[in-house]
Amino acid sequence: MREKFVNHGTFVIEKSYPASREQVYEAMADAEAKARWFTKPEVFEFRVGGREFSSGEAPDGGLFTFDATYQEIVPLERIVYTYVMDFNGVRFSVSITTIELADADGGTKLTFTEQGTFFDGLDAVENREHGSRELLELLGNSLAQSGESVVAEDDADLAPGELEFFHTRLYDSPREEVYRAWAEPELLAQWWGPNGFTSTFREFDFRVGGFWRFTFHGPDGKDYPNENKFIEIESEKRIVLEHQGAPEFRLTVIFTDNAGRTRVVFRQQFKDEQIFEQVKSYCPDSNEQNLDRLQAVLDGQRV
Repeated sequence: MREKFVNHGTFVIEKSYPASREQVYEAMADAEAKARWFTKPEVFEFRVGGREFSSGEAPDGGLFTFDATYQEIVPLERIVYTYVMDFNGVRFSVSITTIELADADGGTKLTFTEQGTFFDGLDAVENREHGSRELLELLGNSLAQSGESVVAEDDADLAPGELEFFHTRLYDSPREEVYRAWAEPELLAQWWGPNGFTSTFREFDFRVGGFWRFTFHGPDGKDYPNENKFIEIESEKRIVLEHQGAPEFRLTVIFTDNAGRTRVVFRQQFKDEQIFEQVKSYCPDSNEQNLDRLQAVLDGQRV
């Protein structure tokens, strides 16, 4: 019988990339981008509580599996996840990983910290650190090969602020199509709102100074009237609106072309700290669900 024992280890890797934080973050937050340098995920749910799962064959046979759960996500700043590694169904490690991003010398500094528990001599912290360094080299190669490793011109649009929920998505659709899904009420009504909600638009005057009035119909059977005022509209580039009434906030949506795909930055900004704290328990998840529903509509699905 194999001896049962456990070892613990921690390592830290620091890397610098000639790419913006937004680009490095995207390489970890988007399934297709991540598959260019990491094992292609079979499950990829990039949200707090979401799962990432991948598997691969060992060179001499057998099946490795990687099963992670995202514990904390601070867009463009920090990703924390826990994960287990199995080989042919036998667990050989449990780890917690923290990835931190910071601006540095015209690019991005990435700090990768892993704390691992390794079972029965099946793996060791030295091996894990070596493998992690190789993966981060592949990440750098992927960023370079994309031809997009330049610092964004307007970092103010890409830096999360205080009292704000910040989200970013990369859609496999051209910018005009993604923008149209926001600008045309027939499309917007199909996806606007979190899971389980539908909406009835009463007014949609898509111009600066115009109003967007609608009612959410919740899964609990209740109706929730909403009113927004459009503050800024720049066709296919930016939409800014202010939510009238409680909770008051400003929503800024930024559309950028990314080699035929579209990057959407979604910024929900509050003035009142007390209100921000009150909605923090549900707003971020609701926003992520909203952006998921937009993806479904772009894919031609009904939501």
